[in-house]
Amino acid sequence: MRNKTLSLVLLAILALTSVSCAKLQARDNLIKGQQAFNNAKYEESIRYFQEAMNLDPDLMMAELYLGTAYSQQYIPGAQSAENQKNAEMAIKTFESILTKDPNNIPAIAGLAFIYQNLLRLDKAHEYYARQTQLDASNPVPFYAVASVNWLMVSNKAEPPTVEEQIKLVSEGLASADKALELNPVYDEAMSYKNLLLREKARLAETEEEKTLLTASADQWFEKALDTRKKNQEKKIKEAQGIKVENQ
Repeated sequence: MRNKTLSLVLLAILALTSVSCAKLQARDNLIKGQQAFNNAKYEESIRYFQEAMNLDPDLMMAELYLGTAYSQQYIPGAQSAENQKNAEMAIKTFESILTKDPNNIPAIAGLAFIYQNLLRLDKAHEYYARQTQLDASNPVPFYAVASVNWLMVSNKAEPPTVEEQIKLVSEGLASADKALELNPVYDEAMSYKNLLLREKARLAETEEEKTLLTASADQWFEKALDTRKKNQEKKIKEAQGIKVENQ
C-alpha cells in the first residue's frame, strides 16, 4: 500500500514538473515571438506565438500577439489568397480570445482595426463603439468612431439614407468632442470634427445653418493645422531631450 501511495505521489510530482516546464518553454517562445514582432518579422513571430499557445493554451498574451501579427501582415486592398487568409486568421484569433474573455479590450480593438482595413465599416463601428464603453478614459476609440462614421457618410458608392447620415454625423461629432475632452490637443480628432461639420452643413435644411456650420468647420480645420504643428514641434524637442511644458 505504501509503495502504491509513493508511486502516485511521484507521478503527481512528475506531472507538475512537466506542466511547469511546458509553461516556462511557452514563455520563452512568447519572448522570442515578441522580439521578432518588434523587428517586424511577423511570419517568424507567428511561429513562436503558435508554439507558445501549444505549450500553454492559457497564455492569452501569446494569442493577442498572434492575432496582431496576422493583422500586421494584412495589406488593405490586396486580393491574394494569402492576404485574405491573414485577415481571416486575425479575426478568428481575436474572436477566440473574446469567447474566453468577452471584455478583452485589446482583442476588441484588434477586431475593429482589421474590419476597418477590410472596409467592413459597420463591423468596425460596432467594435470601436464597444471599446468606448469599456475604455471610456481613452480618447482613441472615440476618435475612431468619428473617423469611421465620416467614412460611412462620405461613401458615394453605397451612401446611407439621409436619416442614417444625420445619425452618423451626430454620433461622430459627439465622439470627436469626447476625444477632445479627454485629449484637448488631439489634432486628428479636430480634423474629423471639421470633416463631420462639413457633412452636417451639406445635410442642413437652410442656407443660414449651412453657412454657420461651414464657418465652424473652417475654424476647426485651422485649429487642427495649428495643433498638429505644435504637436510635431513638441515631439522634435522631446526627442532632443528638451523639456516641453504642456500646451
